[in-house]
Amino acid sequence: MTVCMGTTTVGRWHAERTAVADGGRTVTVLSFGAAAGRRAQELVGSFAGTRVDWLRLPPDWTQIASDVLDLRLAAARVGWRLVLVGAEAPVLAAQARAQGAGLLDAEILAEVVDGGGPDADIRSVHCAHCATVHLAAVVVGGLTRCPECAADLIVYHHLSRRTGAYLGYMNDAEECP
Repeated sequence: MTVCMGTTTVGRWHAERTAVADGGRTVTVLSFGAAAGRRAQELVGSFAGTRVDWLRLPPDWTQIASDVLDLRLAAARVGWRLVLVGAEAPVLAAQARAQGAGLLDAEILAEVVDGGGPDADIRSVHCAHCATVHLAAVVVGGLTRCPECAADLIVYHHLSRRTGAYLGYMNDAEECP
């Protein structure tokens, strides 16, 4: 499946890199895994005159990462900004969690260091049939099996920022009675 980058909701990680909205007094940087460390360090250094809190987390989105982010979100005040650096799946999960807690797009800088986009290796897939989300090593347009309902899913080029997952729908849905 060819992805039309003009109409897809798949992140354009390199093109979308911008500074976190002006007016931030404090910044929390969450980096996922050692591979994100170099870019996170560059970002930490770029926030001159701003209080920066840098937390190095495991490479995957885990309960520990979720708890750490929840603590930071609970303590957030006006002027706080969030920077997320890492592979696509944990960055999207953290971004969805932060937006669910009320952060605006302008208050979050998300940077995927593995390239992201339609050819990334590991991504979160939302099954349209049983409403579960699972991680899969699949490209956009590829097939994966839902571990919950066993449906063979096409990974569509729709990325939900609310769930942090790509839409997966049944491969042969049109042929089923």
